[in-house]
Amino acid sequence: MPLRDSQLMGETWPGLANLTQSIFAALGGRGLRNNFRLDRSQATCLLLIDGLGWNLLRAHARYAPFLASLMQPDSHFRVGFPATTASSLASVTSGLGSGAHGIVGCSFALDEQTELSPLSWTTTALRADVPPAAAPSPESFIVPPAAWSLASDQGIAISTVMLGRYANSDFSRAIYKAGRILPAPAYDAYPDLINAALEGGEPSFCFAYFGDLDFAGHLFGPGSPAWHKQLEIADQLAQAIVGKLPERVQVMVIADHGMLALDSEQVRDFDSDPVLQEGVRAIAGDVRARYLYVPAQQDRVHERWQNRLGDNYRVFSKAQAISAGLFGDVLLSHAEARIGDLIVVPTGAGGIIRSEMEKHASQWRGHHGALTDDDQLVPLLMCSGALR
Repeated sequence: MPLRDSQLMGETWPGLANLTQSIFAALGGRGLRNNFRLDRSQATCLLLIDGLGWNLLRAHARYAPFLASLMQPDSHFRVGFPATTASSLASVTSGLGSGAHGIVGCSFALDEQTELSPLSWTTTALRADVPPAAAPSPESFIVPPAAWSLASDQGIAISTVMLGRYANSDFSRAIYKAGRILPAPAYDAYPDLINAALEGGEPSFCFAYFGDLDFAGHLFGPGSPAWHKQLEIADQLAQAIVGKLPERVQVMVIADHGMLALDSEQVRDFDSDPVLQEGVRAIAGDVRARYLYVPAQQDRVHERWQNRLGDNYRVFSKAQAISAGLFGDVLLSHAEARIGDLIVVPTGAGGIIRSEMEKHASQWRGHHGALTDDDQLVPLLMCSGALR
């Protein structure tokens, strides 16, 4: 079943990859396209609030008065596919869609017997009878030249501010290798660290990451009291960062994906459904962006899944997804091999859980990954430093 053209956003798709290229083009970088048409800047701070979808911010704006004050009717974009943290952060640092940088989901097949979960940089067995391979070297995992590396080579100073617990992870080593990592003991250290990173005379860029909103959304659901508390903290942090920076600094606030609470009536459990299991060698990816690895009779499995799931889901072959541009305008062979033979995305609030093999994630309230506005649309909020 073909994708509707309206699901993709033309020259800015995939959004995170093209936003990164646009930021560095605006900082004077050469060989990078400015599809977002950003104005020239000498210093830019990009604050990413994990899981802050545009629809969520609109619905809960009273808990984020500073961010809400920056909202404009069209200040949003679509992040790219799959709409999940590992893929999205890799797009931010590489300026590439997932089909080029190769981190194609929260988990995916490295080979016929090995599944990689990039955030933890661990492997598990795709087949019960064959042990998995060891995790690959993170430093060499992203093969093509990345936007951060290109910009750094041209003299743009690049820094990343994150909590110290993330700073030395294998995933951080894989994607943030082109810039300095500035570990923070707590979020209240962010404003000073960012200001110091951007105070030099050369063109400079600082990326800052806030992850606790996504965590609260997964566990308790977007819009829950715990989620509201983290949104308030994120809003106060954004205001503190802007207040600390000089006026010459361009500040942008974005997210890596949205989120929504699943509708139990639309959820399907792979582990308890023999019809879905038939012909599927392995399954990986997000609850709302599943990869099916099918060794034979793919057309039959495709038809069986679509009939079983009905109109609340769309099942695409790998060829259909690639031709529709889901993974960007460039697809490298290593990434293509990691993508499932079939890709399953809900059109509403459903998801494919695994109650036995993924017990923890199957109990989460909030999920993301798919092509709906709730998954894809994120804010692009812009202002200058020293705004009060």
